[in-house]
Amino acid sequence: MPAWTLKLTACLLTGLATVGSAVYVTGHLKSPSAPLHPPVAATTAGHLNLSPSIRSSGDQQPLTFTSVS
Repeated sequence: MPAWTLKLTACLLTGLATVGSAVYVTGHLKSPSAPLHPPVAATTAGHLNLSPSIRSSGDQQPLTFTSVS
């Protein structure tokens, strides 16, 4: 197979991928009514609360081993 056919095929595939991506993106435009930024959690008295929101319960057993595959 000549080298020019491989180069031509690579260029065609690249062009098709580019056109396909452009068609996909233009078909999935952002909604103009969507908010630009997500809502931010309110701070309390000017301080940001960085405590973890997941609390462990007292009845959990400690992890004593891990499985190895």
